[in-house]
Amino acid sequence: MKQAIAHDIRVTEAVPGVHRVELDRKTVGYVQKEGAVYVALCGSVYNTSLEVAQSLSLDTAVVAVIEAT
Repeated sequence: MKQAIAHDIRVTEAVPGVHRVELDRKTVGYVQKEGAVYVALCGSVYNTSLEVAQSLSLDTAVVAVIEAT
């Protein structure tokens, strides 16, 4: 049985087209908008983060980052 754990999730625009995803005040990834697609990137440093998913919505891309953490 899975137990629900509350986390503090924050999404802020780091630069135009790139959102920083923080989990409990720690950067865990980024979401980059490319045309109509949101690319979910996992990693604390943008330049070295790895793609984990693509989505048509920001919310779904953020969930993908959190799940990949």
